[in-house]
Amino acid sequence: MSEIRADVVVVGAATAGSYFAWRMAEKGFNVVVVEEKKLGTLGEHIDIFHFDEIRFKQFGIPPPKGEELVGKYKDGKMWPPDGDNYKVVNYTFCVMRLPLFTSRLNRYAMDAGAKILDKTRYVAPIIKKETLNGIRVKRNSESLDIIAPITVDASGLRSVVRVSLPDKMGVETDPIKPEDTLHVILEYWDEIEEPFPKGLNFYPFHKTFFNPSYGEGAILGVGQPVSFDNSRKVMEEFKKERFQQKHKLVKTCQGWTPFRRPPYSLVANGFMVVGDAAFTTKPFSGEGVSSGFTGCKIASEIAAQALEKGDFSKESLWEYNVGYFTDQGAKFAALMAQLPAAATLTRSDVNYLFDADVVFNGEDFSQINRDFEVKSSLGKTLGILGKLLTGVIEGGLRRESLRKLIAVQRLSSKLRKLYENYPKNPQKIDKWIKKVEPLWRESKKLGG
Repeated sequence: MSEIRADVVVVGAATAGSYFAWRMAEKGFNVVVVEEKKLGTLGEHIDIFHFDEIRFKQFGIPPPKGEELVGKYKDGKMWPPDGDNYKVVNYTFCVMRLPLFTSRLNRYAMDAGAKILDKTRYVAPIIKKETLNGIRVKRNSESLDIIAPITVDASGLRSVVRVSLPDKMGVETDPIKPEDTLHVILEYWDEIEEPFPKGLNFYPFHKTFFNPSYGEGAILGVGQPVSFDNSRKVMEEFKKERFQQKHKLVKTCQGWTPFRRPPYSLVANGFMVVGDAAFTTKPFSGEGVSSGFTGCKIASEIAAQALEKGDFSKESLWEYNVGYFTDQGAKFAALMAQLPAAATLTRSDVNYLFDADVVFNGEDFSQINRDFEVKSSLGKTLGILGKLLTGVIEGGLRRESLRKLIAVQRLSSKLRKLYENYPKNPQKIDKWIKKVEPLWRESKKLGG
């Protein structure tokens, strides 16, 4: 049995794992990253993705150029279920090649001193006295132990390290369920019959988008829970409604993204989880690259402090939980809690809300993309309530939908406040969970 030692071992070399490794290596730590796939192939299953322009500066990443950048779009259109009264969302996205972006992050990490072992499969945790001391991997048909005081799970949706830990370590170990997973299908189109919508186009009722691809091409994408069969069904129905133009199908890609709350704790003794493995995707879109970097940035700072102190206990790493959940995590919890109720809105409900400029509002969606929240005032709140009541009176909005919208706003506010007051130490987490858990159950009930 071969053995190597490091300060940090990271499982997964995609965007989150590479960004975390890069930041840790920059600080002078000995970082080893293991990746099951071959470097250069990561991200090929999706190929093109969209990244907020403002996040490059926020996370200290140079903007894309050359073949990595497909295009830059300063706004997008949000479409109702029926009709063409779309709303303009003024927010800039870069359309990019995910394989090239991931390779660039791999290179940054390696140039900073991190070692990436590709074609290396995670096998099991190495645990001593309820503390994770590293991992066992398989490389070239041989077993290898990587001993490190901190192990970071950046393995994506499967969270392979987290789900393999014993329950007594204090981390939720349940694998993600199909109903908590968005099954994403992308169709790459070319030679599209005119007319068709240009630029970025989002159809929230159908959970679909129609966005630029290479040249004059476009991507039709859909994300639905439960299964790819469900996503294909929705896509075919959507095409019959909105996109009957003749076109050349270049290729079809598919992938998964988590769509559920994160584990209540992202740390244990010697353990941290980041990115999609921590379920830190954006509730309003399912995209998780830029939002995952938020957790990685906090986690790298806390991991560095722990290594400098020589204390890798759950207590020492706990500030990662506090830093994440009291800010982005609280905002995402508030948004996530609204989704089950929002999914029960009928087609006519959503059409009315578009027409009334309520919920589906261009300015509000710009704020959500930028700040992950919508700033409100008493006047604005009363105005929205007036429009909702008018909708019920005139028959555009169901009374049951109004009841759920009001109930979910109260629930969302309560949940956000609880997350903003996330426990400062692990001794208080059980009491906090007892307050939070009923609210998540209530959120699901509103979706019934």
